Amino acid sequence: MKFPQFIVAGTARAGTTALYAYLRQHPQIFLPVVKEPCFFTFAGEEIEFTKGKFAFAVNDIEVYGQLYKKAAEDQITGDISTPYLYKYEKTISNIKMLHDYPEQIKVIIILRNPVERAYSQYMWRVRDGREEFTFEEALEQEANRMKKNYSFDYFYKDRGLYYEQVKAYLSNFKNVKIFLFEDLKTNPTHTLAEICKFIGVDDSFHFAKRNPNASFIPKSAMLSRLMTIESKTKFKLLNFLPGQLRSTITQQLFKLNASKQEIPKINPDTRTRLIEFFRDDILKLEQLIQRDLSAWLEKEKV
Repeated sequence: MKFPQFIVAGTARAGTTALYAYLRQHPQIFLPVVKEPCFFTFAGEEIEFTKGKFAFAVNDIEVYGQLYKKAAEDQITGDISTPYLYKYEKTISNIKMLHDYPEQIKVIIILRNPVERAYSQYMWRVRDGREEFTFEEALEQEANRMKKNYSFDYFYKDRGLYYEQVKAYLSNFKNVKIFLFEDLKTNPTHTLAEICKFIGVDDSFHFAKRNPNASFIPKSAMLSRLMTIESKTKFKLLNFLPGQLRSTITQQLFKLNASKQEIPKINPDTRTRLIEFFRDDILKLEQLIQRDLSAWLEKEKV
């Protein structure tokens, strides 16, 4: 079996969908048709969440191996799965236990301002018709949702506590490269070149621009739920379609269901409370990765 030579470990809502679309263009890189296999998080487990099923995830090692059958011998293989960062303990354990050469694997981590990330994840759930609460109510419900075994796609605050997540990867792997969401957003050419250089492919390759995985207010929450139904059968059928066709169909359906209503901004008081919630973690992370994260602690400028 050909295990991936690099992984992108997240975080969610930090440009990983765009990165997947970019890297699939590179002839020296192979990424599977399943955008987020999540194998090293769920290997050998039954995935049983009360809400947020992760029906697309691969938990069988033979099925995972099939995803890489079409990779050419000279291609660098990768796996972009955002749960790998948040569920770092299980993921790292499974990599060390199952990967043929865990000491050689290269790890890319992309981080985003945790306040912005939390709200983006919330609006993504709204877009998909799978969040019935206001943002403030959802934040209040987080501990209760954890107890009820909701998937971590509903953990808007907890998923943004990056320090222990990043520290674990730095402690367990020698080849770890950390980027910020802003790097990919404001200077994609340079960031993609750095990623290519890190994983060992031609860093002069010209990437065509990709559209972001944007959130929106849906015209119909029911239609959004139907479009994003969490079914293993659906994902198996979709995986027979070429990646570009599948992406085009999805984008067109979302476009038809997108209202013209602007996404509301985070309530300033909510932003302030979240900044205080994340403050200590951000300061520790700043020291750990040696990046200036002071902008993450600023209130939104008027």
